[in-house]
This record gives sequence, C-alpha cells and structure tokens, in this order.
Amino acid sequence: MTKKRRVGLIGAGTIGGFVLDNVMAGKVDNAEIVVVCGRSEHSKGRDKVAEYGLPWITDAEELFNYDLDAVVEVASQEALEAIGEKILKAGIDLVPLSLGAFVDGNLLERLIAAATEGGSILHVASGGIGSLDALQAAVIFGVDKVTMTTRKPPEAWKNIPYVDAMKLDLDNMKEPYLLYEGPARDCVKIFPQNINIAAALSMAGIGFEKTIIRIFADPNVEYNTHEIYVEGKAGKYRITFENVPVASNPKTTYQACLSILAALQKLRNPFHMGT
Repeated sequence: MTKKRRVGLIGAGTIGGFVLDNVMAGKVDNAEIVVVCGRSEHSKGRDKVAEYGLPWITDAEELFNYDLDAVVEVASQEALEAIGEKILKAGIDLVPLSLGAFVDGNLLERLIAAATEGGSILHVASGGIGSLDALQAAVIFGVDKVTMTTRKPPEAWKNIPYVDAMKLDLDNMKEPYLLYEGPARDCVKIFPQNINIAAALSMAGIGFEKTIIRIFADPNVEYNTHEIYVEGKAGKYRITFENVPVASNPKTTYQACLSILAALQKLRNPFHMGT
C-alpha cells in the first residue's frame, strides 16, 4: 500500500472546502489532509474543519510542526508571498492557486530557487482550463499568438470593484458586454479572484504581456466559458471549456477545484500522463 502524502491546506473557503471534503472522502488515494490554516478563528470553513477533527491554525509558521509532504494554498496572493519560499526550502512541495502573485516582481523565480534548494517541487495547477501541456510543447518550437476569451454570466461579475465602477445593470443585461481586452498582466490585477487561469495560461506560454485576454459579462451563457486560441510554428489549435460554476460561489468553477485534486494525485507519483 502506497504511503499517503501528508498535506497542509491554507484556506478553507469555496475551493479549500471542496478540496477538504473530497480528500477526506478518499477521492485522492495518495494524500491526506492533516492540518488547515485559516486567517482567524472565525474564518469561513472553521466549523467544517472541526467536524473532521483536524487541527485549525492561524499562523502559517505552525505548518512546519506537522511533518508535511505538501501544502496547498487556496487563500490569497498575500499568503503565497508570505510563506511560499519557506515551505519549499523546507523540502515541502507546494501547490498554489493564487497565481496572480506571479505577475509582478520575481516571486516565481524565488519559489523555483527555493524548491531547488529544498529538493521540493512547485506544482502549478491548471485551474479552470486545460491544454497547458500542449501549449508548453508548442512553445519549444515557437508560439506567436495566445489569446483567451472568457465569458461568464453577469452575476459572476458582481462585487468586483473594476466592474462596479462601470455602473452596469448586471441583473437585466440583454447582450454580452466586453469588460476587458488586453494583456494578461493587467487582467490578473483587475480580476484577481476570477481570472487566475489567465496567469496559468501566461506562465505556460508566452508570458503575461503577450498573452491577450478578452472578458465578457454574457447573459447568453450558462457556464463559465473559456476559449483558448494558440498559433505558432507547430500549428494552431482552439479549445473551449464550459465550466459549471459552484452554486454557492459563481465566481468559482468545479473544474478549478478539481484541478487541485488532480495536482495532489500527481504528488511524487511514478505514473504521469501529458508532456
């Protein structure tokens, strides 16, 4: 029987709660969650963690007391920036979801260096999209163009300052409305909780500046929809994802949640598919 990887979880909101429920239910056969770190004793998910009988901590430094093999971060860019390097230097694998933290500065380079020093692995999950392995392969030969068009129902864009400033009637929208078009670099700053997939696409491909993102509030779509187009020396491809939003939080999709489970399943796994 394969020894289960001991996993710490930072964040227990929509995605963190989904990961917790499914790992505890045995959906990931090579991992177990042994501790959860939240912002405070009153943070969302605290009661769920208590029901599972797991330790709840509010200081990420305490993670190092639990003999962990991996940490999953689904809390915030600030949390990733604060503790990411220490985790990797300690020889603990890291699966971050707050990819917007990689837009500015040299955080990605620092985390890779920390992983090299600690003999650990930085796993970047795909989030709400896929085909990143095809993009990474194409980049080797040369890629000229990467675009992604995202369409979500209007309600998914509520309570976002950038959208609120547009004074749109999201409850009565009849036609698609273009919220943003431009480089992924600016996009992930404007929509940090909604468009981490733009960061994943940029990191796998031609960077934050050259990857172009278009975002629509679209009353005609039922699902959170992402169409990716890639053009390069090896050819062209277009792929569309229609993701079911989580009922309790339409800004998040089940595909994003499941990508974390898939990343956990790959931890030190002797079998790996995809390039």
